[in-house]
Amino acid sequence: MASVPLVAEGATIQVSSNLQGAIDAASSGDTLIVAPGAYEKITIGKSLKLIGNGAMIRAGDRDACVSVEADGVEISGFLVRDGFYGIKLDNVKGCKLDNNTVIRCVQPGIALLFSNRNTITGNNASFNGLGGEGWYGIYLSNSNNNLIDGNMASGNGAYGICLFPSCNNNTITRNVLQGNMYGLYMFRDCSRNRIESNVMSNNINSGLDLRINCTDNLILNNIMEKNAVAGITLMEMSGHNTINENRLTGNNRYGLQIQSGSDGNIIINNSISDSQTGIFLESSGNVIYGNRITENAVSADDRGKNSWNADYPKGGNLWSDYHGKDEMSGPGQDIPGKDGFGDEPYGINEMSQDKYPIMGNQEKQILVTDKSVSPASARIGDSIAVMARIKSKYKISQASVNAFRLGSEAKGYARLIPTGDLYQGKFSTALLDPGSYEMVLRARDERGYELRETLGNIEVGSRSGGFSSLK
Repeated sequence: MASVPLVAEGATIQVSSNLQGAIDAASSGDTLIVAPGAYEKITIGKSLKLIGNGAMIRAGDRDACVSVEADGVEISGFLVRDGFYGIKLDNVKGCKLDNNTVIRCVQPGIALLFSNRNTITGNNASFNGLGGEGWYGIYLSNSNNNLIDGNMASGNGAYGICLFPSCNNNTITRNVLQGNMYGLYMFRDCSRNRIESNVMSNNINSGLDLRINCTDNLILNNIMEKNAVAGITLMEMSGHNTINENRLTGNNRYGLQIQSGSDGNIIINNSISDSQTGIFLESSGNVIYGNRITENAVSADDRGKNSWNADYPKGGNLWSDYHGKDEMSGPGQDIPGKDGFGDEPYGINEMSQDKYPIMGNQEKQILVTDKSVSPASARIGDSIAVMARIKSKYKISQASVNAFRLGSEAKGYARLIPTGDLYQGKFSTALLDPGSYEMVLRARDERGYELRETLGNIEVGSRSGGFSSLK
């Protein structure tokens, strides 16, 4: 961050009326202490420091409340409301906005247009852009090397913070962005920005969304939770970003989704949990390792060509639904001795796998603690009693038992009725042919996660004859 341009230390002026007149009469370097009261829109064309002491600046819905047209302006402690813009920085540098509340503006609460090396800290830019014309809490356009730190931007028409277009090398840290459509939205050619330690939650689309050639950004140590679509979305050629040490939890559809040519991203050391799909990839060349991917209905959906582990001994990811053993070690997992990685790969799809799944307190989302099938042999037309005791983090929405023979599903099924954690039902063999069958439980929770587990085997004989020896 460049320093504010040096100016001579000026006078301190008390202002209680006609704020624009006081600004016009002041000299560069002066400090204006503005008394409580309501003031009309202002334009600042020289390097001044304005401190609001219970002061409110209000404008009509086609005007900016505060227009900053000079370098080195500082504004703190004001309530700014109801204008077309709240505070607008236009082609300036070295300005500082601190501890202002900017609300109910038609367009951005705070806007930086073609403005570089400014500091925006501790402001509340909420409930702006609600009239259908605008969208922004804090808006950067063609602005670079700015610090956006410790602000609140909630309940805005679309974006808590928006960068569009060509905003580079900005640092966006420690902001709370919640209850917007998007928490932080970067659109078209925004690169090398540092997005760190923000909270992006309860937004009605995604917490963080990068679109159209937003590349080489660092996304570090943020919390994205309870967003309606995704924690993080990368779309339309937004590749080569680093996504590191973030917590993505409870996002409705995706923890992380990467699509439409957004290739070559690095996704490491994140915690991704409690979503319908943990990671969705429709791009290629992404590298994913060191992540905790837990308790998602679908852990990962890879429709591209991506790498799910680093070379040994860095390894892959921790998957809550991996239940392999760790008895071997080495790059080929063929040397006796534990090494903290599962001996068998974790399968993503037919083409992709995590060669070194990390071991570590994996727990099943749905766990069968007791089960039985009785009797183990029956005649066609008899009923088989099936039982399972099921523990589940989320409510079980459906439990049933199907019969499989030689890997193929047979006709008929039994729906299990719950009493507490005890699920029971009767399976009729009337539609089966003679032979041996595997009885398989299907239990689905309310979030869509499904467990399949064998409860036991039965031998079915014909009504008039003996039991078949077919297997």
